[in-house]
Amino acid sequence: MLKYIGLFILIFFNINKNIYSQDFEVSPVIMEFSVDEGESQTKLLSVKNHSNFKTSFTVTFADFTVDVNGNKQLMKKNSSKNSCADWITIEKTFFEINPNEQINLKVTLESPAEDNTSRWAIMYIQTVKEQVSFDVDKSAIGAGINLSGRIAVHVFRKPVSDAKSDLTIKYLKESKSTDSIGRVFSAVIENKGQLIEKCKVTFIASDMTTAEEIRFDPIYLESYPNCKRNVKFTLPKTMMPGKYELVALLDYGKATTIKGVRLKETLLILDKKKEKE
Repeated sequence: MLKYIGLFILIFFNINKNIYSQDFEVSPVIMEFSVDEGESQTKLLSVKNHSNFKTSFTVTFADFTVDVNGNKQLMKKNSSKNSCADWITIEKTFFEINPNEQINLKVTLESPAEDNTSRWAIMYIQTVKEQVSFDVDKSAIGAGINLSGRIAVHVFRKPVSDAKSDLTIKYLKESKSTDSIGRVFSAVIENKGQLIEKCKVTFIASDMTTAEEIRFDPIYLESYPNCKRNVKFTLPKTMMPGKYELVALLDYGKATTIKGVRLKETLLILDKKKEKE
């Protein structure tokens, strides 16, 4: 019973870790502004204090990049060419909230002229506490202030019109892997457009003898402008022996032809029983 209770607590924490932290709540944790060049848009950010005492908060900004495996790498504010941190204005960058109360803050993103690309940044909502003489250290952000818990709000600027989509998928190959589940294949999605695209990649194996197609479960991911993204597929060990043609199809929801790439070599599945004889 204790085992299942522990599992439930772990699952509950993972579900809520982007919403609650240190007895406060932030909503939403993703803010998407749909604005063209020279335009602005304002949204509300809610911060609620669940503690039993008045709490002070501060707002800071950072940037991030996305590597080929989709992992976000944090960076200092304005250190990324895709940053929109300087475009964001929040109603208050320092505020207090009474116990069990909440405030709504106006967050405005204003796009400069002649820029119609996707942009992104991180806005941190952080609790602060007064420092005493024995805990003053490098974490200080100002006289008498020390950072505590924080929640990250991801901010995205999405152009409404005239932004171009240009995605391709290439370099389908078998990867060297020690994975015991099955053989691993990978392809590369390259985004030369101006938008963050939600992608679906489907791998299909066609039996070269019977022409039967085996369509595997699609893989969903995001592709960022001017970035490459790896997509990996593990071939099930239940595949019947034979010769196959393997392709990967990219669909990113646009009124365009679905892009595809083919494995140059024939995919050969050997009969394991005959191999042992």
